[in-house]
Amino acid sequence: MPSDERIESALEALSGQTKSFRSALANTIEQIRNFQASHGSATEGKVARMKEELGPFATGLIDADKFSALFADSLKLDTLTLETIDKALQTLTELAARGDKLFVVDVAHGESLRDRVAAALEDLGRAFGAARVFEMSKFGRFPDNEHARSLGSFPFHRWSRGERRMAPPLVVSVEGCDLRAAGLAEFMDGLEKLVLVVRDESTPVPLVRLITPGTFVQQTVDPADLNRLASWSGPGIAALVPESAARFVHDPGAGADAGARLTIDSLPEDRRRKPVGGVSVSQQSEELLQLESLAGQMGVKPAAEPVVAGAAASSDPVDKLAAWLLSQADLKNVG
Repeated sequence: MPSDERIESALEALSGQTKSFRSALANTIEQIRNFQASHGSATEGKVARMKEELGPFATGLIDADKFSALFADSLKLDTLTLETIDKALQTLTELAARGDKLFVVDVAHGESLRDRVAAALEDLGRAFGAARVFEMSKFGRFPDNEHARSLGSFPFHRWSRGERRMAPPLVVSVEGCDLRAAGLAEFMDGLEKLVLVVRDESTPVPLVRLITPGTFVQQTVDPADLNRLASWSGPGIAALVPESAARFVHDPGAGADAGARLTIDSLPEDRRRKPVGGVSVSQQSEELLQLESLAGQMGVKPAAEPVVAGAAASSDPVDKLAAWLLSQADLKNVG
């Protein structure tokens, strides 16, 4: 895990939500342990003792299994069910033992940001899966041992509305060249909050494609600004970006239209850019134009125009090669 003071600052900003999730873990663990204390032995052991108490004269006349089920719900829990509940407890205990590391994700160079976040939420979701397993297993509602997949993984798309309202936040360290944020849109639901700690240079507006009326979106260089994300009662994402990136806030609680909700604090002064992580200069320009369009600010300096045919030649050798190839191609019958 990379050492970055911004990660600690982000965790501090989100501490209310992380403490809430860890408290839910602790409460569920306590409930399971209390349940186990009152249902300490498996049904088979209880049935065996009841057979002894009935005596030899009951043999062949009384079905001890059916007879025992008449007296207590606890007798309905067989060995497999009790073992399942114990595995649920182990899952919750293992998650709780990680502390704040539970909420930190490191995206290595070249890895997919979306896939790493999905995997982290799938892992955290095992807490919800384990809670479901406990509640359903103690009433015998998990036929054919189908609980196993909920303990091994529990992806975000399986989370219920209530579970998404209890969603644990994530602080994600990612290189600017791997910051393809559009794929994170599927996780913007409930109370899910993500903070991206950007390493090195990034595109100027990597989060603009995530702006929707009910989603809090923020780009800033100051971790203290993350308190606004933390206080928003809905899904949101923020990025701690380099100085060269735009700084803005899209706050759904600030007004009814995009112009009211969106505030641009800073735009890049130098519009001469280069491709970053496969995002072309034209794409970066489009994202800047989109941000300015949403803000509805007439006096904002416009972003660089997209590169079009006939524009000044690029100094990038790869672009020069592409231009030469296009000049040699016969495109008159294309379209």
